[in-house]
Parts: sequence; C-alpha cells; structure tokens
Amino acid sequence: MDLTNPFKYILALVAGALGTLAFAPFNFWWCASISIAIWMWLSIKYSGFYVGFIYGLGLFGSGVSWISISMTEHGGASILLALTMTAVFVAGLAVFPGIASLGYTKWHKRWSTTLGRVCLLTSCWVTMEALRSWFLTGFPWLLLGYSAIETPFEGYLSWVGVFGTTALICLTSGFLLASLMDRKIKPMLLTIIILAGGLELNKQFIPEENPENSAHVALWQPVTPQALKWRPEFKDQIVRNHISRGLPPDVDIIIWPETGLPMTESRLYSTLPNLESQLRLNEQTLITGILGQHRGRYTNRLITVGVGTGTYDKTRLVPFGEYVPLESIFRGLITFFDLPMSTIVPGNRQQMISHGYLKFAPLICYEIAYTGQARNMARSANVILTVSNDTWFGDSIGPDQHLQIAQIRARELGKPVVRATNDGLTAFINARGRIEQELPRFKKAILRHSIIPATTVTPYAQVGEAPTVILLLIILTLTRKNETSILY
Repeated sequence: MDLTNPFKYILALVAGALGTLAFAPFNFWWCASISIAIWMWLSIKYSGFYVGFIYGLGLFGSGVSWISISMTEHGGASILLALTMTAVFVAGLAVFPGIASLGYTKWHKRWSTTLGRVCLLTSCWVTMEALRSWFLTGFPWLLLGYSAIETPFEGYLSWVGVFGTTALICLTSGFLLASLMDRKIKPMLLTIIILAGGLELNKQFIPEENPENSAHVALWQPVTPQALKWRPEFKDQIVRNHISRGLPPDVDIIIWPETGLPMTESRLYSTLPNLESQLRLNEQTLITGILGQHRGRYTNRLITVGVGTGTYDKTRLVPFGEYVPLESIFRGLITFFDLPMSTIVPGNRQQMISHGYLKFAPLICYEIAYTGQARNMARSANVILTVSNDTWFGDSIGPDQHLQIAQIRARELGKPVVRATNDGLTAFINARGRIEQELPRFKKAILRHSIIPATTVTPYAQVGEAPTVILLLIILTLTRKNETSILY
C-alpha cells in the first residue's frame, strides 16, 4: 500500500460513500454514476488492489453499517464488539471492489485506449458484484442496478436484470469519463444513446395484467417488539393482538409478516382451534410466517390457513442471524451467536402459495435480494410475495434499501410485489416497480389494496444473465488493441 500519496485513498473513500446516496432512502441516482466514474478514474490512474478496497470501505461502511444494530440491541454485544464485527464484515465486502481494481491492473495492457479500459473496468465490476452475490451464500446488497428505479436506466431492468443494468450504469459513466479524459466526442455519444435507449424502453414497458382476476388483500403490520416476541409469557398477548386486529372480514387474502406467529406450525391449531373454520366460512386465506420443523430443527416457514393452499420453507438463510457457520466453534462463544432464530435450517417445503387465480411466488426476508431465485420462483406465479421482519435493524436505512430491492424485482419480472413486514416498510408494489400503497415504519395498522395479477414474462425472466455476459464480451472484443477504430 503506497502511502506517499494519501489523496487517492481519501478520494476513493469519499467516492465510495457517495455511492450510498444513490440508494434508498436518499435516491440521488446520479451519485452512482459519479461514484463509479471516480473509481474508474482512480483505477486507471493509480491501479492496484487498495484503490478498490478503500472505495469499498467507503461504500459498505456507509451503506450497510446498520447491521451493528442487530448486534447491540438484540445480540447482547457491546458497542465496541459490534463496531469491530461490523468493521470486519465491511472489510470483507470491500475485498470485492479491491479485486475488481486488481483485475484491471493485471489485464489493462491488452487495451490501449481509455475507452477500452473503462469497458474492462465495467466487466471487472459486474463480475465482482456477481461473485459477491454468490460467495459464502452471498450478500447481494448495494448492487449499482438497485438504484435504477425511476431513473433513465429502469427501462433496461426487464431486459437485462439488475446485473445488466449495473453494467450499463458503469458504461455510461465510463464512456463519459473517456470522453473527458481523451477529449473525444464519440464516447459521450454512446452515453447519450444508452440513456435514450433506457427512456424509450421504459415507455414501451406494459405489463400483461388481468384486472378481472384481482383480489382484495390486507397486510397486517403488528409492530411486535423483537425483545418480547419469543418470550413465552408474551405469546398469548401477541396472538390475541393478531386475532383481534389482524383478521379483517372484508378481504380475500390476509398476510402476516415473517414469523408473524411466535410458535411452531404444529401448535397453531391447538392454540387457535377455530381459525381454520372461521377463514373458510368467510372464504378467506391467511398467509403467515411461522416456525416449521424439519429433521428435528426449525425452519422459517410460510403457511396458508383457510381456502388457500401451499407451504414454503426459506432456503437462503442469514449467517449468524438464522444459523451459525462453523457452529461447533462459534456457538456459545459470545451472546451474539445465540441470537433468537439462529438455529434455523433450510426446509424442503417449496410449494407455490395460491388463492384462486392468484399464484404467489414466496420469498422470505432477504431472499428477495437474490435475483436468480426470484426469477425461478416467479416463472409460474402472477404475484411475488415477500415477508420480512426488519425489526432487527431499527430506525436505519436498511429497511428502505430492502424495500427498494423489492421494487427492482417487480420491474425485472413484470409482476406485482406484496410486501408484509413486522414494523415497516409494508407496501404494495405494482408490476412497474412503483409503490402504490405503503405503511410508515412503526405504525400498527392494516394496509388494504386490490392486487391485479400479471402474466408478464419479461425478456430477463426468460433468458436471465446471458445478454449481460454477451454484451460484456462484445465490448471487450471491440475495444481490444488494433480494433479500437470501430468505436473510437
């Protein structure tokens, strides 16, 4: 690490932090373009792993520091321990931008122009985003494409998904940078073409909806305190609250959040013996989070009660939140590793959840962040259902980012998203990714809306990431040495 010129590291740190402003709740989308352009410029001018690593510290240090809240407020960790563990986590994430910069350093001599080098940097960045979304179960948060809702880039989401949109954000920034650095107009024209193309595709996007098969849905936001949720002496009080306020009689479907009922499925019908018959009498379906059981362990489960059908077990578990990696080493080491819900296992119940014509693709909590899983689940569905308990992250920007990701999934796949949470942000999102109704955080209330199912099969839903891979290969080929005249 060269410390003779600290300016480049200070600028990298600031540029990374600037990137966070592109995401919810700030939504200054153009900050993503500026941020990534600065990273590209630094990588071209100075090269090396540490430029990208310091950039990553700025991005993730400002963008996901909210994870410390779960450690201090719910895990019994001291502030010092929480900050230390968060710093380690942030540093681990920062390695990926560092590798992207390092990859550029190793290969950039094969590209002789600034235009070619920004194309190489784009490929390195997208590759590292994809790797970060997969490695050690993945953490697909703060992907650049998540900032695309209500921007000139959102038209691309239904065609190339979030990774392809990330690539296009990088390319527009890189082409503009190349134009400024080399004082040439052609790269700037490419930026304009990409932006104009996104705007036109956005105009052309019309979801295939079936208003005649709509259903009235109610989302219950109970605001159950996390500290009390799993204490046996409060179970009856929590259940009574759900029954008295969370079962409106004038809707078709009622949805409670992740682990809405603090009990196992096997105890539900003994605790609430009349619930099934009441719902069937009203021709209603209740969809609720609950604990399932599999091989003597607990699963994070969604079930239907009443006239609906289907059961779903969560498959993507949160490390240290729902399970402890290397459990024999960490379990019992410190209180944080004994968080409630940290003994969950992936289940084997993967049924579609249905009520009449409505076919829900169920995703629990941060499963909504995995674009491949959402795409696979949504193929046979006409509505995407996501339930969550973001109480772990308090009054931070984490839940806002989580909601934004749900908006991206809606637009990628052309399907409405129903999002039920414990304390916010509960929302109905249409097939264009727009929030139609939303409950504020920490408000105990019912949110009602009419859901219109969509049979849209977007190009992205059909072919996935293939167009993005092809695009990156094409631009890298066209900008190699001795071939640059095509674009330059």
